[in-house]
Amino acid sequence: MGRILKNYYPELTGVLVLGLIFFFVTTGVPLLAPFTEVTREWSSGLSSELHNFTTIFLSLFIEGLPFILFGTLLSSFVHVYVKQETLWRFLPKHPVLSIPLAASFGLFLPICECGIVPVARRLVQKGLPSYVAFTFLLAVPIVNPITIASTYMAFGNSWEMVWKRIGLGAGIAIFMGIMFYLFYKGRPVLKEETGGQRTEGCCGGAHDHDHEHGAHCADRSHEGQSRLMHALSHSVFEFIDMGKYFCLGALIAAGFQTFVGVAAIKQLARFDGLALILMMALAFSLSICSSADAFLAASFRSVLGQGPLLGFLVFGPMVDIKNVLMMAGGFKRSVIFFFVGCTTLVTLLTLWIFF
Repeated sequence: MGRILKNYYPELTGVLVLGLIFFFVTTGVPLLAPFTEVTREWSSGLSSELHNFTTIFLSLFIEGLPFILFGTLLSSFVHVYVKQETLWRFLPKHPVLSIPLAASFGLFLPICECGIVPVARRLVQKGLPSYVAFTFLLAVPIVNPITIASTYMAFGNSWEMVWKRIGLGAGIAIFMGIMFYLFYKGRPVLKEETGGQRTEGCCGGAHDHDHEHGAHCADRSHEGQSRLMHALSHSVFEFIDMGKYFCLGALIAAGFQTFVGVAAIKQLARFDGLALILMMALAFSLSICSSADAFLAASFRSVLGQGPLLGFLVFGPMVDIKNVLMMAGGFKRSVIFFFVGCTTLVTLLTLWIFF
């Protein structure tokens, strides 16, 4: 517990301050009003916009947080208790079979989004073809049970967006696997190892997350802990890391709908191409966990069409700024440009043509 407080006191402090702000905005200000005329006047002048902002934010936050918690727990237990190499042994060697199967492995290995890049890198190091590893990297954040459940709940218990998200995600992942087979078969995709470069995950083979967890990886301390405590402690780090991105996304979504206004967003929606590009850019920059991003997308469904919403739901889990930075630590620059450029272009053209 002390280690968590030591390494994550900025995030914990931010969450506490944020909670206090919303508490006093929604309930605390009237309690303080009798003690000062200033707060009484400010409370009476509290705008409906601020009230709407807090309502939208809290609704998104409360709906999405359980899925982030469950997703990080499941992902952590998979890392500790499931040997990924066991599943890869059953993968056919022919690309016609191995690429589609790799796109479905997220159903059995629901690895969290922040850990997928180190896992893919380690698989390539162990001899897995790059086209299989990149198919797996692209598909896992979308084709996994947590993302499926959260998307189903976010869109009013409807399967339509679930199937479209899964179909597009798996289809783009398979297409990119074919592209890597055509252009990078037999070619190295990883950087040359140097003496000081750490190409494994922060804790070796146990799990492969390249986070700045400090003592989390120091002296292989997990070797002295039970596997259960290892999984639980890791899930705490992941929950805090993913939670702060989700909070930022919920704040931006609430701000858009409150201060920009539904009418302005509807005007933007008239230009499908522009709305699609902006939603993809938003997904790239926010780096929100795919376990809960559907709740943010669903908050725009009354003003945006399916194309921009699917752009947010499909592109964000595949390519975001956090994972691109992690790729820069292990993959060649040309590979990263090829990966990001082709994935962006394929996603944009697919959604532009069909949605």
